[in-house]
Amino acid sequence: MSDTPEPEKHEPRKSKSEGARQLAAAEEAAKVRFEKAMNELREGAYRFSSKVRGQTEIVLDELIDPEGDVVDAIADVEGDAGAIALGVPIELITFDTWLFGQIGDKDELDLKDEGHWEIWFNFGSWIGETLRRRHGGHWILFGDDPHTWRIGFSKVFLEVAPFQFAEQLLRMGSGAIKRMVTEVEKIRENHAEQQERDKGQSLDRFLAQHYLRLHTVPLGQWLSMDFANLGRLWTKEPTKALIAAIKESGSRLGPQNQQIVERVTEALSRANQDKPVAEQTTDRGLFEAVAQIVALRRATAPLAIDILERVVVPAMHVGVPEGFPPLDEDDLSSLRKGIELFVFFVEVIPHQHQADDEGFLGSIPHDQLSTPYADRNALEVGKGDWVVVNPGYFVPMLKDLDPQKLIDKYDDFVKYIGAQPDAPRRRDDGRMLAETAVRALADLKACVGTALTNKDALIFRILPPPG
Repeated sequence: MSDTPEPEKHEPRKSKSEGARQLAAAEEAAKVRFEKAMNELREGAYRFSSKVRGQTEIVLDELIDPEGDVVDAIADVEGDAGAIALGVPIELITFDTWLFGQIGDKDELDLKDEGHWEIWFNFGSWIGETLRRRHGGHWILFGDDPHTWRIGFSKVFLEVAPFQFAEQLLRMGSGAIKRMVTEVEKIRENHAEQQERDKGQSLDRFLAQHYLRLHTVPLGQWLSMDFANLGRLWTKEPTKALIAAIKESGSRLGPQNQQIVERVTEALSRANQDKPVAEQTTDRGLFEAVAQIVALRRATAPLAIDILERVVVPAMHVGVPEGFPPLDEDDLSSLRKGIELFVFFVEVIPHQHQADDEGFLGSIPHDQLSTPYADRNALEVGKGDWVVVNPGYFVPMLKDLDPQKLIDKYDDFVKYIGAQPDAPRRRDDGRMLAETAVRALADLKACVGTALTNKDALIFRILPPPG
């Protein structure tokens, strides 16, 4: 027998999955990009303020100081054209002149020009960094184009796009700096009002995630539509009659919508004018555009789809409870893990109205749904298709809805949690969500009421996140 010892056995080293490695690499790359952008923003802001001070002796922070002469002078003459012409502070005129002098001998801002791009970037950096340092907030950076970068404030739910604002000002010409000071002061006043509501305390309510959701989470919306009239115009009347109806309805939509009206009219003008458009196309996008012009009676404010499904619809089923259930260990564990209190409210309180968990939006039975499209193909709601919902389904849950009673009951629930000896001490972080849900339910109740009164179709649609 050989005396040679056997080699030691080693367990094979477990490597990360390819997906995990890619995720880690992507996170590291995103971190590097963010840090690089933040350095560029800080340096750009510093270069801009230093250049202004060196060449004009203007301290930009003093220009927007709420206790300073410039803000005070603008407030004193606001709205009086004659007084404004005589009362514009010399600092504004000097800064205006200096800023537009940076464009040189060109007629307007040209971001393909290296010098113009630099002054625009530094100006936008200064606006954004000044607001962020003054009030607290987060840079939300989408891609490489600074036009898409945002500041989301911590104490009020408000988002601004500093580089879009900087470009608007640079293209505006004379009076731009007065507008800049005025807008910055409005943001300060917004924060001051919130601080007063917070009784002098400064509460950071909003994280970067809150603002990221604005641009990543689709929105849900309810519409009450006169489908009887729409059906007649779409399937029975000649196309020329539909165009006439669009022009009549479109004139009441305001100038901001006229471009859409013109595009729809142009598309329909290419059809045979003596035949119904339904005989000539099954284009759902055209059908939806026409419907919004000639058939829309009422619409709810768009709301993030996850808030709608996770909070608003459950709150509708909960109703206004008479009392609160005892909290078990699972409930207490959820509280310790930081669940938002209004989400906890709709989760632990028994529903007064039964929901169909397998139904649409986790609530609505499929026999209450139908398609608005003549081709009757399968609906793809997640890709933007509309779905018709029987408005009568909501009547038992919404007929006695009292928003203030629901808010009051939520406040009682927060006190109830605070009185439980085993519950963690928690700040009420759910009041804003509760108010959002109540507003959404009141909005839905009004839309359902319009649909029932007029025998309209109640439509639900998903919209892409705002750009």
